[in-house]
Amino acid sequence: MSLTVAERIADSLKAAIMKGRLKPGDALPSERELAERYDVNRSSVREAVKRLQGWGLVQVKHGGATRVRDLLIGAGLNVLPSLVELGNVDPGIFRELHELRGMLLGWCAERAASLATPADVANLEALVEKLADPKAKPQALQVLDYDFFDALVALTGNRLLAVFSSLVRDVYLRTPERFVSLYRRGVFDVGNHEKAVSAIRSKNARAAGDAMRAHAATALKAHEKEQQK
Repeated sequence: MSLTVAERIADSLKAAIMKGRLKPGDALPSERELAERYDVNRSSVREAVKRLQGWGLVQVKHGGATRVRDLLIGAGLNVLPSLVELGNVDPGIFRELHELRGMLLGWCAERAASLATPADVANLEALVEKLADPKAKPQALQVLDYDFFDALVALTGNRLLAVFSSLVRDVYLRTPERFVSLYRRGVFDVGNHEKAVSAIRSKNARAAGDAMRAHAATALKAHEKEQQK
């Protein structure tokens, strides 16, 4: 199905925002300027701007300039994977994401210690066995680590957390080359996963949470060290 004129303009401006050519706080060109640039009438421009506003990408101020919003605040976290893929994201966001993931891993492991059945524990043990395989490639370990995270999230039964877990997985695995160094030999240590599963098996919530928070802290430290190179 072909796009309307307004849709084409909106997509063009959206791309400029997503790629950082238009930055938060920047004013969009006036209706007249956009109409001339795209060789369309102003009604098409207004419709395009309404679309951008609906996506949370711009703030329309009557009598003033229409300005680009901060993507993560305006459009929401769902745009984060795309921003990472485009390379248009503040490096500090990765630290914040690592920290948030660490908090969630700890909480999920604590909940798993209370809720996991013997079958659930066996599933986690099978994942840890694969993570401990000395022949496993970093790329495979990266995926398995997120499989382990997803398994912990599933055990909590929290559906909103499952949505967030899917987002985090998309951020890390859409451009895996950015983070694969965390899983190289001598960097990745499956020991914390093993401790977590052992604690979950024995219903020791505190130890399970501590092990997963330690894993996240190690990953954060390794990531920051890699960024300094």
